[in-house]
Amino acid sequence: MRTAAPLLPVLALTLVLAGCGQGSGPPASDASPTSPNDPRFQPLDAYDMSDDDVVTVGRARWTLAKECMVRLGFEDLENLDIDPVPAWPRRPAGTGMLELTAYASDDLRYGVQDPEQAARYGYQAARIEHEHRYPDRSWTLSEYLALTGQFVGEDPKSVHGHPIPRRGCLGEADRAIHGTNPQDRTDPVLDLGTKSIQQGMAAPAWKQADQKWSACMREAGYRYATPRDAELGEDRRSQELEQRLNGSSRDPDEPSALEKRTATADARCKRRTGYVRTVHAIDVHVQKELIAEHRAKLEAQRRWNDDAARRAEEILEDRS
Repeated sequence: MRTAAPLLPVLALTLVLAGCGQGSGPPASDASPTSPNDPRFQPLDAYDMSDDDVVTVGRARWTLAKECMVRLGFEDLENLDIDPVPAWPRRPAGTGMLELTAYASDDLRYGVQDPEQAARYGYQAARIEHEHRYPDRSWTLSEYLALTGQFVGEDPKSVHGHPIPRRGCLGEADRAIHGTNPQDRTDPVLDLGTKSIQQGMAAPAWKQADQKWSACMREAGYRYATPRDAELGEDRRSQELEQRLNGSSRDPDEPSALEKRTATADARCKRRTGYVRTVHAIDVHVQKELIAEHRAKLEAQRRWNDDAARRAEEILEDRS
């Protein structure tokens, strides 16, 4: 199950992958699925990095990045707390770029499923889950550039008289652990996981599940063709924008009452129609077909992950 913070955010959009929650975040089970009927069971997970290895790699990555930052002249970061590891650095506001962040969670692969969770978090459980797992920290522009190497316009390419490594200190750490920057290569687990959903949604049984769910939502007063339409909620976003323009004091990062009601109806209709059970079975079937077709590529990815985890363990042992 993928629980890592983002490997590298692009200039306009950051994709954050969050796995099982912890602490006071949204309720999610840390236990691995024990049955193929569990909607968390994904055949492709067998080729992905394990939860424990993700933690090990993350700690090694930030250990190396911290050493790099001290080398570049940020001596005050020598005692940076990396347990748990920080969230991916965000560029300071007002410095020439707007970052939009999209969050995804394995536990929400088929959208909201728990009415109680939906009533509390709306469609934002993945974001809240990630924020509880990876503490956010404010960085200066110099620190951000040194960590990420993500330059915009006339951003300086050096700090304290030292050139910033390619992709920053975090990128340098990635190369030490993985041999290359992960974002420079295709991850077949992610790639095939996306293809599985796309192919599954085209199946007649999946479309029928969407139709049953949509009919249930109409009875509750909502008109959406698919759960994805409800999550995007273009109509809801228009209402919320109008409310903000009219002086609403609601925190825009928190789910609105309308979003919570919609998400709750969504989750209830999934339960009433057996939606998740149906689409999960289709998804598993498609994943198994894709695995058979791309097994060599997936086995190579598993070896690549194992090698990275081993190097990360060695890095941490050398510094213990």
